[in-house]
Amino acid sequence: MRFLLIIMLQLFLFTVSVTIFLQSPYADTSQALTKTETRRLAELEKAVRAVKESYYPVGGKEVAAGDLEGVSSLEELVGLLDKDSAVVDRSPSSLEFVRGLRPEDSVAKGKFFEEYEIGYMKIRFFGRRTLPDFKRIIGDLGDMSGLIIDLRDNHGGNLRGALDVLSNLVPSGKLLLTEIDLKGQKQHHSRIQVLPTLTEDVPIVVLINNSTASSAEIMAATLRYYNGAVIVGETSHAKGTIQAVVPLSANKTLLLTSGEYILVDGSSLKDTGVVPDHPVAGEKEQLDTAISILRGR
Repeated sequence: MRFLLIIMLQLFLFTVSVTIFLQSPYADTSQALTKTETRRLAELEKAVRAVKESYYPVGGKEVAAGDLEGVSSLEELVGLLDKDSAVVDRSPSSLEFVRGLRPEDSVAKGKFFEEYEIGYMKIRFFGRRTLPDFKRIIGDLGDMSGLIIDLRDNHGGNLRGALDVLSNLVPSGKLLLTEIDLKGQKQHHSRIQVLPTLTEDVPIVVLINNSTASSAEIMAATLRYYNGAVIVGETSHAKGTIQAVVPLSANKTLLLTSGEYILVDGSSLKDTGVVPDHPVAGEKEQLDTAISILRGR
């Protein structure tokens, strides 16, 4: 019995000792801390290198080499950049994935207001399926006296998808967009030689709001320039920048501004965004205004 008590006392003392040690500052957690610190340092170094190689400063956000050398965290680094650059806790394979965009259902089901012979479609984002979805819905709507394209809450997505749709709407051979990169090199995007989806005499009204951004802003502005489209709603987000996707680690990605979009009229979205022809608040009120404009044409 005495022997059993001794054993139990030793086990108790051992348990207490282990607990105290694990709670003490001398417990061996240095390996985990070292791994975390090493990963953060590697992420920061990769981000700094990407900024030096590819960052296109907009809005007066010039970054000096000395500023980069003194940066101690990703948060501090992003604070030196423009409003569109950011670090996200994801590991994307493309910019579409970063923004949470799905590869399907980019265009919502169309609607036809029979009493007015006006068609309506909502484009949620631009992706690989946007053009065929767009053409399918245009075909389903049939003959129209006007078309409403709803780009409200469209954050953009794949630029090629937006340009493909524009190539089916604007006149042949027209410039759609110019890109400028860090070195000042320009890339011009012109209309693809395809048969138009709509005849040029079908008037268009585009709905936008504060969350209309990037490729969606480009589409709205370009349709107004070439097609005389009327813009209704709220001033858009003003995101006229090209984003490079830079994976920093398994779960962190840097969205880095690497260039700028210049619209066909020579202006930049980053300055003012797309300002509507008819400023209107409220979703129903915006749609009612669009119908009223098309009925009056």
